[in-house]
Amino acid sequence: SIALTLPEVKEGPTVRAAHRIAGFKVAGKSFVGVEAGGRSMTVSLPEREAKAIAAEAPKTYEEIWRNGKTFMGLRVDLSTVRLNRVRDLIERSWRHSAPKRLTAK
Repeated sequence: SIALTLPEVKEGPTVRAAHRIAGFKVAGKSFVGVEAGGRSMTVSLPEREAKAIAAEAPKTYEEIWRNGKTFMGLRVDLSTVRLNRVRDLIERSWRHSAPKRLTAK
């Protein structure tokens, strides 16, 4: 997994309520989830960055909101993106979620 190559990443438990079959955390914070069937993943990004990415390709990227009020991240349709883009999004999500002591390296 790309996520496990990043510093201090641990694979977390599955989250049935979120239909997540795999999840990855850094410093206890979730930053990537792979959804049931492996067709999509979720990444944690700053809202402004996620909105810009979603605007580029709305069929590929979807903003995720909790109760329509709290921004949670971005859902990515894995069938429409290349591996290098997946890697980039995972790394961005890790940088967004990781403690500064890790991202400063």
